[in-house]
Amino acid sequence: MTTNQKTKIKTLKLKFMKELFFAALITVTVATSAFAKDVNKISSRATHNFSFDFRGAEKVSWIAKSNFYKASFILDGQKMEAFYNLNGDMIGTSQNITLDQLPTSAKRTFAKRYNGYTVKEAIRFEGVDESAYYISAENEKENVILKVADDANVSVFQKDRKN
Repeated sequence: MTTNQKTKIKTLKLKFMKELFFAALITVTVATSAFAKDVNKISSRATHNFSFDFRGAEKVSWIAKSNFYKASFILDGQKMEAFYNLNGDMIGTSQNITLDQLPTSAKRTFAKRYNGYTVKEAIRFEGVDESAYYISAENEKENVILKVADDANVSVFQKDRKN
């Protein structure tokens, strides 16, 4: 694989991860008519694979994005989301977590580096290629999304200044 191809793949992966994270952070309420319309856009392979992967899932709603499908649902009382590529293959799942569920070293790093920030949301993403935690936090000046890798390394995934 050429360096140019690797760069394109890395760029696409970063774009996808940003879209994936924001999709996971936003709770979407879908009206019955909108839900029926979106389901028609979802590949039958994705819905079939979802049915196999998440037997017993309740309150399932689908959203079609330009490069993936997202199913929001409840399984065993836990709100979750599953992501599928346009071929209907699973990309990964996400679910909200509490800060207590983060690795201890990541909690310490967050407390030291981001003292004064308020956590808005934390999720666990388990993907085909990687697993990580994401923390959305803010202070009076900025919003930040942090990525916590499985080795508990904390890095800035995205940072935005408030107006």
